[in-house]
Amino acid sequence: MVQWAVVAGYVLVIFLFSRNDVSGAGYTAELLAKWFPHLSRAELRHYVFLLRKVGHVLAYGLLTFLAYLAARKTKKLQARPVLTAVLASLLVAAVDESYQVHLQHRSGVWEDVLIDFLGIAAVGSGLWLAARRRNKHKEVAEANVENERI
Repeated sequence: MVQWAVVAGYVLVIFLFSRNDVSGAGYTAELLAKWFPHLSRAELRHYVFLLRKVGHVLAYGLLTFLAYLAARKTKKLQARPVLTAVLASLLVAAVDESYQVHLQHRSGVWEDVLIDFLGIAAVGSGLWLAARRRNKHKEVAEANVENERI
């Protein structure tokens, strides 16, 4: 239950951050312009875009990992924790973008859900591969124990 509280808290942080003016592209551009005054407007736009999209990927990758940890500890979800984490994270991404449509400083575009999905898919794939590797090692260990008994 504590793990799901962590997930809920993280989702709340995502929504509170989205609501805050500092989450807008304008704030990011001002910050970069202040830190890197030598950048042209085109370079600033490029780096703002890049930073914001990397932020999406990292934020939703972390959400996927937290949801996976919670699903692994939940009896009814233990059979498919990676699928649960991926679907839950994708749902949050879609709801967050829908929410952002109503915010003056945010755009709330569906393309961002696809970018969020890059982080979700990367972490989900890594978790799936790690689980597969663990299961293979477990099967080999069980086979070795069985062979020793014979």
